Amino acid sequence: MIEKVMTNDSASKFDTILKKVDPTVLAVAIVNLKNLAQNYRSIQNEVSACTEVAAVVKADAYGFGATAVANKLHQEGCRKFFVATIEEGLQLRAVLPLECEIFVLSGLFAGTENILSNSNLIPVINCEEQAFLWINHAKAINKRLKAVIHIDTGMSRNGFHNKEFDYNKLLTNLDIRFIMSHLACADSITSSMNDKQLQRFLHISNQFPGIAKCFSATNGIFLGHEYQFDIVRPGKALYGFSIRPDKLGSLLPVMDIFARIVQVNHLQKGDTIGYGSTFTAPNDMTTVTIGMGYADGFMRKFSGFGHGFLGGKKMPMIGRISMDYIVLDASDVEPEFLTYGGWVALTNSTDYTLERWALLLDTLPHEIACRFGSRVKRIYVEM
Repeated sequence: MIEKVMTNDSASKFDTILKKVDPTVLAVAIVNLKNLAQNYRSIQNEVSACTEVAAVVKADAYGFGATAVANKLHQEGCRKFFVATIEEGLQLRAVLPLECEIFVLSGLFAGTENILSNSNLIPVINCEEQAFLWINHAKAINKRLKAVIHIDTGMSRNGFHNKEFDYNKLLTNLDIRFIMSHLACADSITSSMNDKQLQRFLHISNQFPGIAKCFSATNGIFLGHEYQFDIVRPGKALYGFSIRPDKLGSLLPVMDIFARIVQVNHLQKGDTIGYGSTFTAPNDMTTVTIGMGYADGFMRKFSGFGHGFLGGKKMPMIGRISMDYIVLDASDVEPEFLTYGGWVALTNSTDYTLERWALLLDTLPHEIACRFGSRVKRIYVEM
């Protein structure tokens, strides 16, 4: 069940929302669908008018919730969606109209052909084995089935690597929607690999006259129009992540994280905190323990990094992150805000987003978002 909250009061938007959260819930992710839509429009403005903007919603839309995200993007005019697995595709097909094309990046395996064709899911054909499975199934049911051809141009992960393969077998027997490839170093503007892959893609695409081309995900889009072709497939940009330092802040944050205070402690100088007693109080101090830990997605390696926000004050995380709890230094917070059951912000809108936090931790914001588990309740807002 998706809970939607509507509010126009930006000053008190989070307080209003959090007061309605069930007391059994200790952590929430507030997802702003209005900002998601604005990011989609910003990407449309980045590409030429003849380039279609698809959406990557794999891994439960990077942890943001695939159903809510896909429905909102469909309202914005998106008609092409990428998922990683058949199961993810089935989840989307249950909520999206048939006019929407859902592409399964991992393709198909023996025994899945009927599932794909009966559910109108389109496999991305990555290798010869998948090609023959889909061609044989198309012949068996006497239908020209849709497919995408994935050509490896340097990622050496998924995609056709055999330069001798006769692609006419695919073109003759299947309805090829487009050909695609994937950039390995698009997050680095100066990487020579970007142009190498582009030239390889251009060379290979000459074998497919009249077939649409899809080359770039988020960072490739921002390399320029020559990388955009007919279709682009942003993922992280939709969710407010760009990764590149020169693009930081150019997209709107879509998720804010909050965790409930489960205990307030007044420690004396010399008291230690957490497993391993890795932090020793340098003086008398006040701490808050919040109901979020590595079981919810905040990995132990984040211990000692990051902050929470309460009462307008920034609170450093101290001690080790445990399975269910994080401890923060609340010594500077006014006592009126130190309420049992109250909420600590782990992001602070544009000032301290998941993306900025990830850069400090030398990781990816979507690695963090994808790890948020079922105990972190998603609340969808438009404001």
